[in-house]
Amino acid sequence: MRKRFGLFICSTCGRARVVDKETKSSSCPYCGNAEKTDKMVFIYECNDQETAREALGQAAGFEGVDPKAEKAKKRKIENADPYSTMIYKYEHTSDLDEKMVILAKGLTKVKGTFTLEDVQEIVGERNAEKYVAAMMDRCYIAEVRPGQYKSS
Repeated sequence: MRKRFGLFICSTCGRARVVDKETKSSSCPYCGNAEKTDKMVFIYECNDQETAREALGQAAGFEGVDPKAEKAKKRKIENADPYSTMIYKYEHTSDLDEKMVILAKGLTKVKGTFTLEDVQEIVGERNAEKYVAAMMDRCYIAEVRPGQYKSS
């Protein structure tokens, strides 16, 4: 069977890429340099594009995904402390609305109902009242009892 795909190193920018050998020419997606396929020297050849992509990944230093490691990682995430997970998500989100959703759902999941003081522990004293007001305005939370809030 004829090998249809190959790994090629661009002569202009030096980056590796997958090329379909059935085409007459191929342009580098990185630098735009076009070269005739029949003049290319391939460093690896195979019958299908998926195998060529895997070879490119290995050549670039990416290792295959270990299913056991993925399962262990998933278990670790499932067993993670919900409060710490909420804090991590909050701190690693840049969108203000998303931060409020994370707080509303996370505090409700952890505490059932939460107070202004609970929000202060996360966002600081200065911004807590603004967060609670904004979460109520956007209907992310509702005041179920005076001073007690819950995700809606």
